Amino acid sequence: MKTAKIVNSKENNLYIKGRGVPKGCKFCLKGQKAVLFLNGICQKPDHCSWYCPISTERRDKDLTYANEIEITSKEDLLEEINKIDAKGMSITGGEPLSELNLDRTLDYIKYVKTEKGKKFHVHLYTNGINFDESIASRLAITGLDEIRFHPPREKWSNIEFALNKGIVVGSEVPVIPNKDKIKDLQDLILYLDRIGVDFINLNEFEFCFPNSEALKNKGFQLKKGSIASVVNSYEAGIDIMNNLSKRVSIKIHFCPIRSKDYHQLRNRYLRRAKNIRLPFEVITEEGLLIFAQIEGPKKDLEKFYNLLVSELKIDKNMLLIKENNLKMPFYLSIDDHTIFLIEKFQLKGFIVEMTPFRESKYQQITEKTPIKLFKEQFDLNGDSKR
Repeated sequence: MKTAKIVNSKENNLYIKGRGVPKGCKFCLKGQKAVLFLNGICQKPDHCSWYCPISTERRDKDLTYANEIEITSKEDLLEEINKIDAKGMSITGGEPLSELNLDRTLDYIKYVKTEKGKKFHVHLYTNGINFDESIASRLAITGLDEIRFHPPREKWSNIEFALNKGIVVGSEVPVIPNKDKIKDLQDLILYLDRIGVDFINLNEFEFCFPNSEALKNKGFQLKKGSIASVVNSYEAGIDIMNNLSKRVSIKIHFCPIRSKDYHQLRNRYLRRAKNIRLPFEVITEEGLLIFAQIEGPKKDLEKFYNLLVSELKIDKNMLLIKENNLKMPFYLSIDDHTIFLIEKFQLKGFIVEMTPFRESKYQQITEKTPIKLFKEQFDLNGDSKR
């Protein structure tokens, strides 16, 4: 078998030419997958618990999230799915197939398949520790489309229970740049190819706050210029693809941290923003919402508001006044006459950029720039520096 060409996609993920990537990944990269975090409870297996990236807010907690939103019902999940126009859903944790979570997982799969139809794609992550023939059959009957294993070496054989059930079977593991770990990973790929598994996803090893101390203690280092990439993980992933592509026919897909943390999140934000934006908000290329916010005493804001409507003929639907602030389209706020009126009433004006959420606990203001400074930046280059 000839060495295959590695393709670098526009989303920065890599795969072997002609083999493609798993269907679940295609949806993820386009921001078309909702992420159901079932809860943070799992068996804490030795092979992965030491580098677990789950935050302390979620770890060991029986809390459920759909994307960034904490949910308490299946209806909440459906609402989030609809807000991003999702074409599918991934289920993660914690461990979705543990004795505690199995029935709950099956219930969620059945619910979304009933509400969104059989074509709605569902994939699931599992450590595979307690996976068996019964669980495999129940998942298949319920309609699971794709399963991704990350088992310890002594449990690799559990993967075979998922084969020939009508479920696409794969594995997803981090590339840990350690000689013994790389050897285990290469052996896993050869094993998966031999038993007929469809794919393996290789993830760039992640350095984050929850696992930073453990990784430092084991000698791993953060790549210079990166906020999360472990030194040599990316290079090791490419080496594995090059070395094994001629020995196996399995799909090998490498997902760098930038692909996960930028492209997937950006595309999901774009889809969400389109569904929740208000008339005065504009969507940025990053999927954030941008608008002008004028701040000051209520009586002065009301006078300003009336002038915008009567003198500048701005549609009332493009304005929102509440207590001590007024929101309006940013492109109208940078008009010289608007700035004059803001100063006349001794108000303060800002261009605000925020994440696309309506719930205050999830909203994050990423930038808040005085209007005149924003306009100065814009005019200096004939285009915004943003």
